[in-house]
Amino acid sequence: MKIIFTLLFVAASFITFGQTKQVPKNLKQAVDFLNADCTDSLKRLIKRTEDSDLKKLSYPWDGNYKTIFEWTSKKNSKIVSYLKAKGTSSHQTEVILIAFKRFLDSQEINEDLIIAPYKALEKKWTNEDVVRFTTDSLRGVYIPKNLEDCFKQIDKFWNASTKEQVKNLTEEKFTANAHLGFGMWMRNNWQLWAGSRLTKYFNDLGVYHPEDISGIILTSYHRYLVGSDIKMGKQIEYLKSYWKVSKDPSKEIYPAGAKNLKFDTKQYYNLKKDNSPGCIHIQSNSKTEKTWVYDYYFGWKQLSREELKELSNTSYDTREDAIKKLFNKRS
Repeated sequence: MKIIFTLLFVAASFITFGQTKQVPKNLKQAVDFLNADCTDSLKRLIKRTEDSDLKKLSYPWDGNYKTIFEWTSKKNSKIVSYLKAKGTSSHQTEVILIAFKRFLDSQEINEDLIIAPYKALEKKWTNEDVVRFTTDSLRGVYIPKNLEDCFKQIDKFWNASTKEQVKNLTEEKFTANAHLGFGMWMRNNWQLWAGSRLTKYFNDLGVYHPEDISGIILTSYHRYLVGSDIKMGKQIEYLKSYWKVSKDPSKEIYPAGAKNLKFDTKQYYNLKKDNSPGCIHIQSNSKTEKTWVYDYYFGWKQLSREELKELSNTSYDTREDAIKKLFNKRS
């Protein structure tokens, strides 16, 4: 199956942020609200956009127009409940925009006709969900069964020129650049959030977070292209360590006399001796001159404001040395 990636470029001048605060109770009212809320330039853009691409004009997809998102992101809003009752939960933005486009084109707004294809599609998806962890396709997209199969699929997506560009990037540069682009495509289309046979493959290896899965795929693909050792085991071990050190300290290990500590700030680093991930947790609710910090490797310490400022001025590369100094630990 050939997957075609399309990107709709929309001039910023055409898009406005919605100002409407009211939430419509039905599709007719949604159209009325949009007619009052949208600029003339946005209306013209909607009229000349294909039905299948209308969603891309709205936030959080390719567009910045937020009104419909504000309506539909609240799961119990009136318009959400109305469209659910009509048979669509996952395509409400499309339905609203198509109805509005029909209005702008002075056409009849036949709600049932607009909703019917999405209702049928969502019914198909419901049937797919029963076998989502074993089936080879979800939402019309082939789902790789393992890491090697991921490589095969990416090889099909990218031509020789693209692969050469990837090879010429460092591993760090490639994975950083691809995380929000192709990485997001994988997370969404290979169903890493909702679950698929690919997530089961990684879950069985001890990797659970979708961004960890896409990260391993991207890192491994770069190593595959340049012919270096993929080191799958080490990648997985690093991620397990990351989540271990990232976990907020529990009350059971609080220092004597400390109560109700909150930790909203984390600063990460890598240990120089073996490149393992490190993380220092910084108390966010201190009411004294001292602030508690906790590090999985170094334990607990109360820092003065000056010491806390010193820590905040460190970089990822210099943080370990600063932490050792604060904890009076030798290198």
